[in-house]
Amino acid sequence: MNVRLVLVPAIALIAAGIVWYSQTDAVPAATWRTGTGADVKQGRNWDELPAETKVRLSFRCDSSRYVYVFSHSQTDGTLLLFPSPEVMSDLTQPLAAGHSVLPGARDGNELAWTTRAEVLPSTTFLVVAAKERVPELEALLPKLRRWSNRALTSGLMAVTAIKDAEVVSGPGQPLPDALLQRAAELSLRTDLVNGPLTPDTARPDTWLGSWRIKELATPK
Repeated sequence: MNVRLVLVPAIALIAAGIVWYSQTDAVPAATWRTGTGADVKQGRNWDELPAETKVRLSFRCDSSRYVYVFSHSQTDGTLLLFPSPEVMSDLTQPLAAGHSVLPGARDGNELAWTTRAEVLPSTTFLVVAAKERVPELEALLPKLRRWSNRALTSGLMAVTAIKDAEVVSGPGQPLPDALLQRAAELSLRTDLVNGPLTPDTARPDTWLGSWRIKELATPK
């Protein structure tokens, strides 16, 4: 047996595997979750959910990433979910390598956003992950209504207005940035809304995802 003939292809295969792994491990993954405790489920595209259903985002990355989460509907316009300066949480930008569940926890208790009541016809949740801060999104954050656990004395999560700034993308207005529009389009093209995020077509080292839900009609 010619040992060299065996070893050279084997080494080439190992090298190719290392290159493949170095490329794939850089892609962050996200899974939308609904419910709490034993009732936690993976979100499905076009889920019909009762109002006030708890929503979280499971996020995994092999290197630290800047993560931005929003929701958009005709009723609410665009809301900032993460990173909200009004949410006291154990998570900060950039998210560390490994696994995180947004919006995080406070005093050992998991936090959650919720679906909103009487939001028609649907709501789109959006996630953007990037190696570096995204300047256009950073400029947008102070101008959006956002989630907070500071507004109520109970510490419950709620949507609050902003002060000392003009609201951008209020009710009835479209998504305010092309990057977010590209993220929203993804959940129109596929029902696979959980798993590896999709590389953005315009901005390098940036990955996108989205998830659409409808409010479950209440029997009259």
